[in-house]
Amino acid sequence: MRILVVTTFLVCSASLVLAQNQREENLCNSASAATVNHADGVIVQDIVLTGKWGTNDAMAYLPDKEIADGGIVFSHSVIHSDGATVDLVPLAFTLAQAGAAVIVPKRALIWPPTDQSMNREGGVVICAEHWLIDHTKVFNNGNGITKTVNGESVLVRMGYGYVGPRLCDPSISSYCQLTGPFTFDDCGFTRYCRTSVVAVPIGETDGGDNTNRVLSTGGLKEAQWLQKHLGLTPIGTLVIQRPASGS
Repeated sequence: MRILVVTTFLVCSASLVLAQNQREENLCNSASAATVNHADGVIVQDIVLTGKWGTNDAMAYLPDKEIADGGIVFSHSVIHSDGATVDLVPLAFTLAQAGAAVIVPKRALIWPPTDQSMNREGGVVICAEHWLIDHTKVFNNGNGITKTVNGESVLVRMGYGYVGPRLCDPSISSYCQLTGPFTFDDCGFTRYCRTSVVAVPIGETDGGDNTNRVLSTGGLKEAQWLQKHLGLTPIGTLVIQRPASGS
């Protein structure tokens, strides 16, 4: 009976691994990257993300040091709302100057959305998160830092951040099952899962949302909030000018 139990466990484990691999199959292909600028303490790279969901360009803003203080994934690079446009690149570049490794897919978030799944395309954002984990080193391996309070461990510094809405699970086509770029992957079977994550919700239609404030202020409060929770260098203002391309 004991042997049977062990055998059954191994078969179930193998089935779970196979299911996870099938779920992720071809979701993200190898991404190409090229450095297009290096100034003001930030390395700017042009990324091409591809997978079974399609192709999308992205920009990476990396602090000029071996180990970043945190990693941040954006879902979009710009917000369009009733004729108004807010570029999120200054927010991303400011966070990179403060010590975070940041990746930003080049695409527009439409606000307000016209249906439940708008702005929630999951494949490109999950592949952006995979690229960030594959190509950057984050302080304490991105596990955050805890301290003991009243005998319990409390997380006081996160390893990763996300700016965007919850996503439609790209492995499900019949309906939108909500997930996130750091929670899509099963923690038991893949290295892309992260649990020390703080999120700034934009484009979110259920629960808290910061889109209107970002539209009015450009995201300074959000930058300062991420800075506090990721242990970045203090942020006083956003970098207004978009960094120029070129070597």
